[in-house]
Amino acid sequence: MTKLEISIVVHDWSPAVLFECLRTLSRSLDQARLDGQLSAATLWLAYNGPENLNSDRVESEILECFEWPFQLLLKQPNLGYGGTNNLTINHHILAECLSNGAKRCILIMNPDVAPEKKAISNALSRLCENSCWGFVCPRIFDWTGHQESPGHKRYPSLAVLGFRLLRTLDRIPALVRLNDRYEYGDCSTNRFLPGVELCSGCFLIARDELWRDVGGFDERYFMYFEDFDLALRSRKSGWLHVYDPSVCVRHAGGNAGGKSSLHRKMFIKSAWSFFRSHGWRIWSIPMHDGTLRE
Repeated sequence: MTKLEISIVVHDWSPAVLFECLRTLSRSLDQARLDGQLSAATLWLAYNGPENLNSDRVESEILECFEWPFQLLLKQPNLGYGGTNNLTINHHILAECLSNGAKRCILIMNPDVAPEKKAISNALSRLCENSCWGFVCPRIFDWTGHQESPGHKRYPSLAVLGFRLLRTLDRIPALVRLNDRYEYGDCSTNRFLPGVELCSGCFLIARDELWRDVGGFDERYFMYFEDFDLALRSRKSGWLHVYDPSVCVRHAGGNAGGKSSLHRKMFIKSAWSFFRSHGWRIWSIPMHDGTLRE
């Protein structure tokens, strides 16, 4: 069985969404233990927002909806999504040495994600199948559980990112087809898919060896593309990411193109850093990357 460490970073404190996240997470952990996949779990909840939260009140509220051990880190510096998660992973999770033969996985999760009951059990089971599996990418639905929003992606191009930022371009068929290819639209979301290129940062689960191998998130990405960069760097280290439709979550966020001008500027800045680091692609998005196993 596996020990699971969970890192959640909160910047905008939204109790209704956060506590639904924790309720569903607690139920999913319960199921993983019942299925024999999970030996222990700890939640690390880091807050890097502007409010001065009362620790006693927050702890009491969490105890009402989350039945597993947790640690509150309420006064964290705002180093962005990746940087604040790095603080938790490097200073707390990986600082604890495991006994010989013990297995540990790390889950990075957004505070606006609600795992389905079997999500964690199925993810841990999948990771046990093959020592080369990297991240297990989930099947993602919107907060209502009806509309799918693919979290696994192919390497983007400038054209497809422009399409996603400017939805007025959705009347151009060539760009619609390009975006569909970017989101693995040629592959059924009902089908297990090994060898996917990029994974959404809203729910990233992998062995702790992967985190040690790649050194965590690149903190040059304050927001956006830190997950894509991490996925690519771990692929270059030999890890093979997989999409598993049995790992289902609901996600209330996403849609950078529909957010404020500040978010859009940060998206563009991070995209520039991403392409400079990993290579520019103006238009084309190949259907397969050469490692995909049919």
